[in-house]
Amino acid sequence: MGGRIHRISVFAIVLLSLFLAACGQGPSPSGQTGGAGEPASSGALGVVTSITPIADMIRQVGGDRVHATALVPPGADPHDYSPTPADVRTVSQAKLFVANGLGEETYIQKLIQSSGRSDLKIITLSDGLPVLGQGEGGTGNPHMWLDPNYAVKYTEKIRDALIEVDPAGAAEYRSRAQTYIGQLQDLDKWIRSEIAQIPADRRTMVVFHDAWPYFCKEYGLEQVYLAGSSGAEPSPRDYAKIVQTVRDRHVPAVFGEAGFNPKLISRLAEDTGVRFVDNLLDDTVGGPGSATYIDMMKFDVQTIVSALKGSSS
Repeated sequence: MGGRIHRISVFAIVLLSLFLAACGQGPSPSGQTGGAGEPASSGALGVVTSITPIADMIRQVGGDRVHATALVPPGADPHDYSPTPADVRTVSQAKLFVANGLGEETYIQKLIQSSGRSDLKIITLSDGLPVLGQGEGGTGNPHMWLDPNYAVKYTEKIRDALIEVDPAGAAEYRSRAQTYIGQLQDLDKWIRSEIAQIPADRRTMVVFHDAWPYFCKEYGLEQVYLAGSSGAEPSPRDYAKIVQTVRDRHVPAVFGEAGFNPKLISRLAEDTGVRFVDNLLDDTVGGPGSATYIDMMKFDVQTIVSALKGSSS
């Protein structure tokens, strides 16, 4: 089974980036949230993160005072991502690295070392927050941002970190964070009203991988997933159990996710005779219908509700 499509880069070439930077060779300009690009524009604070939803949160709080760069392109797998020389150069000129944590940035220590920025301030957004999945032998599930209530906590931590590295912007950061938190709270209320449309016996969300436990716990759904964090296919026995679950619970639809190979989840739809929906976004901001984190969440919720509230096959 194929995994996510991601940039092919060998981490060893990262070490060459310092040489490239010394020679004045830089990457081509790019947007703030689609991969590493040029250093922050004149006067802007360079902030680097891993994924586009977090980059958008940084931009919402920082406004024009910050230049937020997401290293992992939309649709790539953060767990398998390998930084490029352009990424190292971007980090070498940043003031702040905002990590999600919980295994989302396995490359961070080598990246910081290669950038020569042992003094770079790093914050980890998941630190101190309630973690799901720790009992499964890992560090815990990293996908906190898919619950807007965790996004509020992320926003507060981003605000405080920006104030620490840029005290002159404290008033603006506080004001923008307060406004954005209000928008996230409104999003939470809207999600609850949308999820309420799903009948109680249709609230099983079958997805490709284990990205939705925080969302499901918060909004009264149950997640069933096919592939583990490594993307490995389930055993025949486990797959048979999932098939039976779909049938027993009269699940009307199963969901694929952007960037993942749809082969296995679409096969599940065929084997159970249910609808296959192949466009959920778990960490993709910047594409069609997902210009911001809030847009992404609204798109996902509308997709989930539309698929689950209808009649089962």
